Amino acid sequence: MSEKKVPILDVRNLNVEFKVQDGIVKAVNGLSFKIYDGEIVGIVGESGSGKSQTMLALMGLLASNGRTYGSVKFLGQELVGLSTNKLNKIRGNQIAMIFQDPMTSLNPYLKISAQMTEILILHKKLSYKEALHESIRMLERVKIPDAKNRIHLYPHEFSGGMRQRVMIAMMLLTRPKLLIADEPTTALDVTVQAQILELLKELRQEFKMAIIFITHDMGVVANLCDRVNVMYGGWLMETASIHEIFTNPQHPYTKALLESIPSIDHEVEKLRTIPGEPPNLLQLPKGCPFQARCQLTSNNCSEIIPLQRVNPRHVVKCTQELGVKL
Repeated sequence: MSEKKVPILDVRNLNVEFKVQDGIVKAVNGLSFKIYDGEIVGIVGESGSGKSQTMLALMGLLASNGRTYGSVKFLGQELVGLSTNKLNKIRGNQIAMIFQDPMTSLNPYLKISAQMTEILILHKKLSYKEALHESIRMLERVKIPDAKNRIHLYPHEFSGGMRQRVMIAMMLLTRPKLLIADEPTTALDVTVQAQILELLKELRQEFKMAIIFITHDMGVVANLCDRVNVMYGGWLMETASIHEIFTNPQHPYTKALLESIPSIDHEVEKLRTIPGEPPNLLQLPKGCPFQARCQLTSNNCSEIIPLQRVNPRHVVKCTQELGVKL
């Protein structure tokens, strides 16, 4: 994909902080990335790496003690600092988000029909009859059997996989330009997970939308994404195409994530793990946040870490000589 193309989402120097009793939690630090039309970008990292808080910041859905700095431009419009009324015209309409647990995202007291038609009535000004017809059609598109009758059921009457399909259908009703999926397959078994991933790939092609897929599972990334952003301690550690991340990883953290994936090619007695614990976001170390767990650490790691360019589409944040092809 050419760098000359205009991104639909342009994030620059994004910072997310939370004021708590013990101080300031720095959840996201100086994050910059771009999303282009029609691509699927994975954001990976351990719990606490800043993946979900980044997306909540983009949507203007941070907790009341959260604060966002920097720039987030969607189709050229700045989202940081935008009023709630203006954000509401974008959220659920041009940008949609699928959360990890559909049971907590769907209202258990309302039938699926009420929850889906409300979106179209609010954003598209359709009548209830028109909204119901379109909702049934979308449920059929995400392969909900007997959608005409099942749309009148409550969320608890669907399985976990079917509830996730309902959530996807709801988010697609307004034909968004950008879909954010926050670990949508985590609670599903492997077979259903594979079906959901295949469905997302089909829908990307059909609706010509970009997808940000948040996950801690590098295996999921390999089967779905075009490009990957690796995050740790609120920082972007590495970004590259899916091919380069797996064949030419540069950052020690990226390598450690890949080495912890089970292989079907050969047996191992013990899976490799990353020693130590993620950094305390209240007291982030100077320099690289991964230095305490890194086997290649040096005195340079406590300095400001520059971004090194491997090629125009591959960037790594590290001071080490890791085979970077400048």
